[in-house]
Amino acid sequence: MNFLIIWADPHIRTVRQLDALVSETYTLAVIVFILFLGVAMLVANSIAYEGGKNPTDPAKRRTWFILLGVGAPVLFFLFNYLYVKHSIENPALQTKFTTTNVIATVLVLVLYFLTGFLLSKVLKNSKFGTVFPTKR
Repeated sequence: MNFLIIWADPHIRTVRQLDALVSETYTLAVIVFILFLGVAMLVANSIAYEGGKNPTDPAKRRTWFILLGVGAPVLFFLFNYLYVKHSIENPALQTKFTTTNVIATVLVLVLYFLTGFLLSKVLKNSKFGTVFPTKR
């Protein structure tokens, strides 16, 4: 199986080609999720701690985390919808791929926020731990 068959053969004509594309789409969804979560962690670590009574640094980290969490599935969906879907010649296969695209997009969204929440709780003494603060 060629990874990212869409670049090797820009025209999907058969069910077998579509099945390979579906597998690659789910793989790409996991890669996008990991990439954006890694960027969110880097951004969180790059925002300096603020002293004082009401520091705003946790809100900045949370805002960036949410923006990246919304941006990841939106960019993933648009890439598949605007670029990949149009390489599929059969309308029935396009419909099947649209279902795959929606499921993979939701997968990116859920994995990003669920893993981010869990990492925030595990790394509660780090800067990333302030993304979802624990009330004491």
